[in-house]
Amino acid sequence: MTYRIVLLLCLGPLLSFMPRAEHNVTLTFCYEDKQLLPYYTGEGHAAAYLPGVTIEHLQASAAAAGNIRLAFVRFPWRRCLQKLEQNEVDALVATYLPQRSDFAVYPMTADGKPDPARAMSRHATCLVHRADNDIQHKITQQHGGLVVSRPLGHSNPDYPAGISVVQVHSQQQALELVLSGRVDATTTLCKVNGVAGADRQSLRKPLRLVYPPLYETTGYLVFSKGFYQRHPALAEQLWQLLGRTIEPQRYYDYLHYPDM
Repeated sequence: MTYRIVLLLCLGPLLSFMPRAEHNVTLTFCYEDKQLLPYYTGEGHAAAYLPGVTIEHLQASAAAAGNIRLAFVRFPWRRCLQKLEQNEVDALVATYLPQRSDFAVYPMTADGKPDPARAMSRHATCLVHRADNDIQHKITQQHGGLVVSRPLGHSNPDYPAGISVVQVHSQQQALELVLSGRVDATTTLCKVNGVAGADRQSLRKPLRLVYPPLYETTGYLVFSKGFYQRHPALAEQLWQLLGRTIEPQRYYDYLHYPDM
């Protein structure tokens, strides 16, 4: 008994300096207050019953970590970025831009580049057009020969010179404009983490999906500098778990919301 007491007295100071596992850390996640399928559903500040694949993915990763409590807030996208910069929220999902690194922490490789192995997801986007509308020759025309409807909130990369973009409020509206002939095409998700959409042939009959993809993007879970400084190990753990908990098919399921 005396030996055990002496041993505990000796180990006590050492144990006090060992890092302890964090428990019940709250992560406040900010996301778009407008529906943006397949990522987010619903409008305004409230979360929908089926919240969108990004929220489900984050919830699965947090559950796997076991020590994170998620809190969600919804604002316009630029407001979310502003709040991250001011350390008023802890995280959001964004593509990589060098200027965002001034206030946002991305998963980075040893050579200072964003690490796609720890990304939230990698997406490919394809054009969709009416089968009776030959769009190939329009793509080669300069000064917006091809008119594409694009839902608000989606990332807009540098399109080829022959494409001009018309912003609309939803994916459904974008498709309706294509079907009515008011625009030439729209875009849709067609590959997630290398998995092509199972519904490639299930578009409405007059519509045709164009491969190869028009462009690809990578979305990262990014943290505020304040959160990362307080919880670096937890942030690294979440980045690792995101790759294990992604369900690519769920992205395509949400494209049929609210028919799920």
